[in-house]
Amino acid sequence: MMWLRNRKLSFKLGMGIGLVLLLAFGSLIGVNLKQIYSTSLSQGEAEANHASEGVSTGFQQEVDGTISTLSALRGVVLDASMTKSLTREAVVRMLTTELGMHDNILGLYTLWEPNAFDKKDAANIKKQPYDDSTGRFIPYVVKVDNKIDVQPLLDYEKDGAGDYYQIAKKTKKNTWIEPYLYPISGKNVLITSLIMPILDKQGNFVGIIGADIALSELQKQIEQLKPLGGYATMISSAGNYVAHGTSPDKVTKNYNENPAAASVLDGVKQGKLSVYMEGSSGQDLHLFTPIVLKDSDQTWFMETIFAKKMILNVFYDELTLSLVIAISALILLAVILYFIIRMLVLRPIRAVSHLSVKLAEGEFTEKLTVHSKDEFGMMSEQFNTMVDKLRAMINTVTEHAMSVGATSEQLTASAEQTSRAAETITISIQEMAAGSETQLNDAQETSRAMTEMAIGVQRIAESTAHVSDSTDEVRVKTAAGNENIQMAVRQMTVLRDRVDESSQVIRRLGDRSEAIGNIIGIISTISKQTNLLALNAAIEASRAGEHGKGFAVVAAEVRKLAEQSNAASHEIVELISEIREDTKLAVKSMDQGTHEVNRGVQAVTESGHIFAAITTEMDQVHRQIQEVSAASEQMSASAEEVLATVEQLASIARSSSSNAQNVAAASEEQLATMEEIGASAEALGNLVQELVDLLSRFKV
Repeated sequence: MMWLRNRKLSFKLGMGIGLVLLLAFGSLIGVNLKQIYSTSLSQGEAEANHASEGVSTGFQQEVDGTISTLSALRGVVLDASMTKSLTREAVVRMLTTELGMHDNILGLYTLWEPNAFDKKDAANIKKQPYDDSTGRFIPYVVKVDNKIDVQPLLDYEKDGAGDYYQIAKKTKKNTWIEPYLYPISGKNVLITSLIMPILDKQGNFVGIIGADIALSELQKQIEQLKPLGGYATMISSAGNYVAHGTSPDKVTKNYNENPAAASVLDGVKQGKLSVYMEGSSGQDLHLFTPIVLKDSDQTWFMETIFAKKMILNVFYDELTLSLVIAISALILLAVILYFIIRMLVLRPIRAVSHLSVKLAEGEFTEKLTVHSKDEFGMMSEQFNTMVDKLRAMINTVTEHAMSVGATSEQLTASAEQTSRAAETITISIQEMAAGSETQLNDAQETSRAMTEMAIGVQRIAESTAHVSDSTDEVRVKTAAGNENIQMAVRQMTVLRDRVDESSQVIRRLGDRSEAIGNIIGIISTISKQTNLLALNAAIEASRAGEHGKGFAVVAAEVRKLAEQSNAASHEIVELISEIREDTKLAVKSMDQGTHEVNRGVQAVTESGHIFAAITTEMDQVHRQIQEVSAASEQMSASAEEVLATVEQLASIARSSSSNAQNVAAASEEQLATMEEIGASAEALGNLVQELVDLLSRFKV
């Protein structure tokens, strides 16, 4: 609502009056449109009923015409049966002639009980194309490919497939058969049948006369019907679609498959022949017209469906016209009211607003002109009276402001003198308080320093005691370490001797490896010489021929042994070489070990001397620490006496500082009070000056 508060009065009045007019016109238009709606709906439903009756009347006439034809044919064939005036062939010709006269009928037929027509069934077994093995009179005259053919009826004794015969036989009434498939010339055709029973004079059932209607032809007729832009369907007594104007696939399906229509058909059978249901594009009006089959308990229905918006075309036209007239009248009335409000309401308000602006600017010299005695005239007179009173009040306030200004100047001068005196006193007291504060701080610092020194001396004494104890332990452990060092020196000497012995053994091993190498060299030379001798022996054996073969074999074996000895000697030479190298490395390592052992012996010996010196020094340190401990205890006692004296001095300084601060605080409060008085007097003077300046802006 904040946006409405910031709008002008003309906008608020216009919007309020506009809403009132809109509600008034809306109510009138609503009542009028409701009446027009009811009238248009009634007229539309009447037109729809008329159109529906026109559609159903044509089908009722066709049904009645078919029943009349069947009734006439029944009379003829029954008379022919009783009087034997017509043969079977004559009856077939009559049915053929009659079928050619009816475009809407697919086939005509008659079916008689055994020997009921002429008692000649045995003589007519498969005699004619329309006879079967029973010989009964069962001709079916049917249109096939735009020609008329005569065939025997089929399945008439079977339940379901023979309903066209069995139902009429049971009920002895005219029967309308539900849509079913029937084989015609080997092709199943969807048909419905109108059946009329044939009864003798005693009322006994002797046969039927019937007519078949192809549902394809009936579907074409239904699809061509567009009453008031709607469509039509035909529903059987069992609730099955026989034909559908917009959905041929629904033929033979039950009407109640649509959940919205589940209870509609029951109401139709009870006489409720109109109902509104939701369709694909809104509500639709469904009108049902009974198609009655004479002398039968069955009733089929012609359903016509009309879109509700088509029925209400007149209403929508009236709605558009009413809205145009109402909006035009509303705009015209709003313009007239705008000018009336502007003349009678806004003009006086603008005059008051203009004068209010002048008053806000301090201009009190103008008044409103009174033109009438209505509410605006009374408001103008009261506004003028208020201006006169404000003018007198401003004069009085101006005089009082001048008097207050003079008084405030005197008060300001007195406050300044008192403030200067209080400030001098405050400075002196603050200097004294500062001195006391400095003395207190020095005493506190001294006290803290003495406290810390006493604590330090105490810690030195405690540490000295701990060091003395530690020194005793170190002296004992140093003596034990000295003994261990001496033992290590002895063990290092033994180790050096053992290393020297190992070094000499390894050197002797190296020398013997050299000797073995020389011997292996001699063996290798002998192997080579043996190999040469074996080769020469083999050559000589080859020269000797057969006598030297044995000697050649021996020479070959000797040569092999010489080669193996040579190879083995080479391997031994290689192993001896490796042993020689390893021996040299071992000798070198033992020399280094001997050197390191000598260094270790020297280091351990030096460590023994150092431990002996440490033991001597630790004895001296122990004696000095005991002397320091005694001196620390004396210093701690002296520090406690000095600390007590300093604390007494700090207490005296603290008391002096507190008293000086209290006096300084009181002086500062007095000074602050005088400054506040001076500031208040000065502020009062400023306010008076501002008030005088403001009053000078008013023109009275």
